[in-house]
Amino acid sequence: MARITSILDLDPSCLLFIIKLLSLEDQLHLARCCRLFRDAFLHLHRHHFQEVVDKDTSLRTLEDWHTFLWLCGSRIRILESHFDDDHPLQLLPLISRHCYRLEGISIHNATVARAQPYLLRMCSLRKVHVRNYKSTSKDLVGAIRVNLPLVTSLSLESFDRRELQEVRHFSELLELGLYDEVTVSEFATIVKPMRQLRCLQLRNAKRFLSTSNLRMLATNCRKLEKLTFHDCDADLLVLPQFANLKYLQIYCPEEMKTRFFKALTKSHCSTQLEYLILHRKRWIDEEQAQYISVLKSLRWLVCKPRDDLCVRHLSELKQLECLSVQAAREIGETQLSLLVANNERLRYLNLCYCLGITDAFVLETLGSLSKRSVQQPLEIYAAATDIRHDIMERLPHEFPLKMLGLNFECSDGMTSREHFYADEPEFDRQAV
Repeated sequence: MARITSILDLDPSCLLFIIKLLSLEDQLHLARCCRLFRDAFLHLHRHHFQEVVDKDTSLRTLEDWHTFLWLCGSRIRILESHFDDDHPLQLLPLISRHCYRLEGISIHNATVARAQPYLLRMCSLRKVHVRNYKSTSKDLVGAIRVNLPLVTSLSLESFDRRELQEVRHFSELLELGLYDEVTVSEFATIVKPMRQLRCLQLRNAKRFLSTSNLRMLATNCRKLEKLTFHDCDADLLVLPQFANLKYLQIYCPEEMKTRFFKALTKSHCSTQLEYLILHRKRWIDEEQAQYISVLKSLRWLVCKPRDDLCVRHLSELKQLECLSVQAAREIGETQLSLLVANNERLRYLNLCYCLGITDAFVLETLGSLSKRSVQQPLEIYAAATDIRHDIMERLPHEFPLKMLGLNFECSDGMTSREHFYADEPEFDRQAV
């Protein structure tokens, strides 16, 4: 007679092997059955789920979410919540109960009136991003200051000016995201006390980021390392006065570009600026590219060089990790290949809408990748170029094919442990 063996009698390594083959949803179903499967699940995912985005998770029922957060909630450090009030999965009550070590939360689509009671229970939070969906906030900013004393990073979106005035009391903030319009005096009142500020992210700052406020930031927020904004009427020649600036994401008007890049090269930014992202991707001419090439510490660069002479100057940079030159239709392959060869740590290259790029560039790039002293793969985004979609399949295996990822769709963005930039296509008729 055949011997009947219970699955519970299997060796733990066999149980782990079985669980690995299952979806997360099925793993949770087993974990609810008995402690043996629960322990196997916890062991398998002991280093996972430190960052969770609810809409990207495959769990479809509240029961699965309850089990997941019960087992893994203590491991989650960063959580993004995108579900709105009409979504069948209302997770904030479970998150506030089980994620007792949560350090950062982003709430995008839930009405603040409903989310506020649960948010204010998460006493371990250090980083809070809230979009005031449907404008239902009930003095949330003041309540955060009272109930969440560890918060040092605060991002607010769609809040009214009255409530934003409460932000001035967060004098120990390290990061501030202010995505709404205020007046010149209100902005100065909010930000002036924040002498520890490391990161300031704004959107359309035309109404309030004046030259005087930019000077105030340079004087009062001397530890500021990251500054991002869109339009503003301030004199951008003040920016080189920031003592510790490493990340700059701005729109620079056409009439100011040459003077601005020249000013950067004459300041300490020439040795410490690591991220330069130019909104609207307007043309960079040869003189401007020459000034940018002096910024030797650049790791990220987003710009639109006019021609190969510009790319030749940019190839003098040696530390690039991410480069976006999308929509630079006039650039060719020779100088771009030299730029890739000169930057061994380059891992991201956006060439979308660069019409002069062909299969020859892929061959040159593979050649330079084979000579790299570091095993750093390169992801290229090549939508709307002249590279054949089957080029990688046609090449012999002696090429280092695993070192190159070739994508024929637009990029999802450039990212690092600390920063993210969407790198979306921008088509400005005036820039054509």
